[in-house]
Amino acid sequence: MGVTAQSVLITGADGFLGRAVVAELFGHGHTVRAHVRALQPGARGDEAEAVALDLAVATPAQLGEALAGIDVVIHLASALSGEWATQERDTLEATRRLTLAMANTAKPPRLVLASSIAVYSADPALEGQVIDEETPLETTPLERDSYARAKLVQERIARDAGLTLTILRPGAILGPGRVMNAHLGVGIGPVLIRLETRGEVPLVALEDCARAFALAATGAGAGGVYNIVADTCPTRAGFVAALRRGGWPRFTLPLSWRILHRLARALAPLGLSLPGLLRPATLRARMMPVRYGNARARSGLGWRPELPIETAVQAALEATP
Repeated sequence: MGVTAQSVLITGADGFLGRAVVAELFGHGHTVRAHVRALQPGARGDEAEAVALDLAVATPAQLGEALAGIDVVIHLASALSGEWATQERDTLEATRRLTLAMANTAKPPRLVLASSIAVYSADPALEGQVIDEETPLETTPLERDSYARAKLVQERIARDAGLTLTILRPGAILGPGRVMNAHLGVGIGPVLIRLETRGEVPLVALEDCARAFALAATGAGAGGVYNIVADTCPTRAGFVAALRRGGWPRFTLPLSWRILHRLARALAPLGLSLPGLLRPATLRARMMPVRYGNARARSGLGWRPELPIETAVQAALEATP
């Protein structure tokens, strides 16, 4: 990268993205401290210094020790699923404690936060538009699923901490074991219940996503917000066709998401606890035909996706058990 080596703390370093970011940083000469929630004997196959800590209950002293000598924190640790109590603990409380400890160090590290493309508005007026960093964020988060709500709050916590902050908003990360995502519909065994054919799927290859975080760790694009998606995201129809060439789905059942949307709107006044696909705003956010842009990441981070998305799909399928 041609920049000064950094001392980097990565939270969630044993996760799907975390492992790839650790490898990318090592590849460019950075020193890595890998935060994990619990140490697993023999789990680390690299030279990272492992730190075992439950961020949601960590004390200032524990966090201060983990942050000692660190130039930048890449904060990946969060709950990827679960209801609000899980998100509040593992995403929000963890971020509050971490950012407070960072702000209280003698020389606060820079923060690179992993957010999500899910934070954008599900306003019906956005149908057919390009989702980029100028797109409004969701203004009615209580109508969305717990993950999207938590990511919105997490960004606010990070901004309020007074740190030098860079926010990356990846799309669905494509890699071994990660090919299906909520923008396609519902997968049940060999069957895909396909809810929409138009619009793009916001994908990014795992290796390209990891490289974006490594670039941000060097200080590139500091203070900015960046969508991390492929140069040309596949259409839903094209992505499903690529998946079928890999052997899944064997059967596709078409069902318009707009039918579910009408049902969801009818159920909404009842105040029931409903799954995401029966919440109108969540359904629109996942299925509304839109496109995605990454121009700001290309200019601000100097990031260029290197793996053609067709190649990434094929590689992910071949590596998926």
